[in-house]
Amino acid sequence: MVDYEAFIARDRVTVVDALPSRKTALHQLAELLARGTDRLSYRDIFFKLQERERQASTVLDELPVAIPHCRLAKCPLPIGSLMKIRQGNSVDFGGQDVQLLIGMCFPHDAEAEALSVLRTIVRLVEDERCLKSILAAESPDVLFDLFRTRLSAETDV
Repeated sequence: MVDYEAFIARDRVTVVDALPSRKTALHQLAELLARGTDRLSYRDIFFKLQERERQASTVLDELPVAIPHCRLAKCPLPIGSLMKIRQGNSVDFGGQDVQLLIGMCFPHDAEAEALSVLRTIVRLVEDERCLKSILAAESPDVLFDLFRTRLSAETDV
């Protein structure tokens, strides 16, 4: 069972003005995911996120959302990060414009847990009203509070 309260910490949430490329986005997500843990290297996370993107894009069809994720042996528990690009901007993520990136890292042996979290996050962002309010958030604090509230509501169902 995933502890969603610990899954996305405030220091792993950011709002940026723009991102020049998918590679830069993955690099920044890796840095966010590595915060707060001394067991994970942002480089290890970055390379795993890139590897996963080479296998298949993590962009959700017809939504401005990508969910780059990976599994690492050194990852002690599921962790997530949020990066939103300010309104009016986006990053080309393999041919699709993305405004919200939800990075995730899971323990290597946590396949079932990873799938469960992915399903929960997809349900959350597929809700049109929810996604619209998340994309309207212009500060990391508002984004964090909104996402955590929506995530809690989604997991209480």
